[in-house]
Amino acid sequence: LAQAVATHLACYRVVQKARVAYQGLAEALMQDPATSKSLLRGLLREIRELKKKEALHLTHAQAVVATDEEAAKRFEAVLTIPGIGPITALTLQTLFRKSPQADRRQIVALAGLDPIQYRSGTSVHRKTRISKRGNREVRKRLFEATLSAARFNPAIRVMYQRLKEEGKPDKVARVAVARKLLLIAHAIYKTGEPFCSPTLKEA
Repeated sequence: LAQAVATHLACYRVVQKARVAYQGLAEALMQDPATSKSLLRGLLREIRELKKKEALHLTHAQAVVATDEEAAKRFEAVLTIPGIGPITALTLQTLFRKSPQADRRQIVALAGLDPIQYRSGTSVHRKTRISKRGNREVRKRLFEATLSAARFNPAIRVMYQRLKEEGKPDKVARVAVARKLLLIAHAIYKTGEPFCSPTLKEA
């Protein structure tokens, strides 16, 4: 199941990349009065077709998950996390299914979000950075999800605001939030229970 979903997601990314390239070209050509109208129509038609293909690959990936009752339940549970959409949830589910025994520390490392320090002898001579040794696509999807999560996810919003108030650069704050989002998703995936806002727990 994980491999089938990963294949559809790979196809989705290829089509999406082509669609974005066509959109950029179309927008540039629209600024040129000499551009043929028939050429523009052809480009816009191609963009519409690529959008349909994107949606189709996403639908196929979700259909694969739906064939397994337990996988479907866990997928739906991860989707209840504010800031996590279908593509991110599918990407995370692929990672979690491929590493079912991973603990919190290991899952962070598999996503390449584990912090490392560069040392020379006994002295640290660079700032702490993430390793980036893990799954690049997982990191990308989580990083993109941080903006939405920082707005709509109470647990993430508090953390993001605190880091910003401490003077952390935006990228550093978002990486920390991405790590937190990964751990929340991992915990929910393992239990199969939907996300519960800290505010609701206190009520």
